Amino acid sequence: MVYVYCLIFSLIYKLKFFKYIFVLLVFSGYAQNSSESLIAIHYDTDSKADLKQNIYKYTFTNNVFAGREKLLTVVGRKNDKDYVRFDQGTNTIYQDRYLISSIGNIVDLKEKKVLHDGTGKLVKCSNDSIVFYTNDIFKGKYYSYYDLKTNKYSEIKSLTFKAIVGQDVELDRTKSPYKLNYYPANKPKVVLMEDAGHGGISSNYKLGGIPIYWVDENNFIFPNVKITNLEGAIVKYNLQTKTLKEIGTFNSTSNLAPNYKIEKSANSSLLEFYFKDKLYLINPIKETMLISNYRDLENNYSIEVVEKPSGRLVFLKGKEIGKIHFALNNFKSSAHYAAIVKEIVMGDESYQQGLAVYNTYSSKWENIDAEEVASLVGWVKF
Repeated sequence: MVYVYCLIFSLIYKLKFFKYIFVLLVFSGYAQNSSESLIAIHYDTDSKADLKQNIYKYTFTNNVFAGREKLLTVVGRKNDKDYVRFDQGTNTIYQDRYLISSIGNIVDLKEKKVLHDGTGKLVKCSNDSIVFYTNDIFKGKYYSYYDLKTNKYSEIKSLTFKAIVGQDVELDRTKSPYKLNYYPANKPKVVLMEDAGHGGISSNYKLGGIPIYWVDENNFIFPNVKITNLEGAIVKYNLQTKTLKEIGTFNSTSNLAPNYKIEKSANSSLLEFYFKDKLYLINPIKETMLISNYRDLENNYSIEVVEKPSGRLVFLKGKEIGKIHFALNNFKSSAHYAAIVKEIVMGDESYQQGLAVYNTYSSKWENIDAEEVASLVGWVKF
């Protein structure tokens, strides 16, 4: 009888042991299959005339760099016109699969092909639709969308459809100073401001226009830039009352491109306004504005705005993790990784020195050789 009890106990112990081993192997196998990839756009140095760009993914498996793969090559210019461009502006990744350029091109990263080579301003991604807005001197103004299920592009015919908050307001940039015009539906144009600034007309750089950011259906803000391109003011305009208020002023003597940009902060309800080497935080509701030395990013990262001779400070959860030379737009993070395009600075010139990836598991930066990066896009899991 004692022998039987011992045998039963032994079997129960073995079953528990094997169950433990099974669970351990399951989680171990899951960890081994865990991977993330950084999407980066590189210029094809052999095809400068048509601005070909190679789309690569740099994959990290089990928290270790496992190599890179070229997904596809796109043609940047065709017949002396922009075609598929991922080397300018901000690119967007949707559903860990679809890469959308700043001018409206769409690439399927999994299928490794161009889905849409048309142009338009990305408005939003919703379910299986990618919505664009076009304001063309020949075609006019209209919304359109790309259906990811049917892989078809269509214009939205409904006259009442409106995906952008706000009303039809534009800056007339035909001559300096610019005019601020309002186009009410089925009514004549209304000039809101005869002098809405000069938009850096004296700049030596090609400018992409002055941003107008809608706070709600009737209130918007925009930068009123002086002709010297050294200073200006952020103006809040109320379309309902036809009144305006100057929220704050900005200035910089830097020789950098102006790059006027207004966007929502990643970690707050504030707005970020970029002007040359300066970052200003705007509270559009309280109508306040102040300069900021650091930019808060997703996944608890923050970076120094003005680069010092020794580099730009990088913080994770308030703790300094590096001081490196890199451009503000070339920082992309996920929950476990952060990537930058390293630079070496020589006087007023800077030169790329490959990639650097911070791994939160090892709390270290890893250098990765890479040719010239046209754009650092972001992280995906596939």
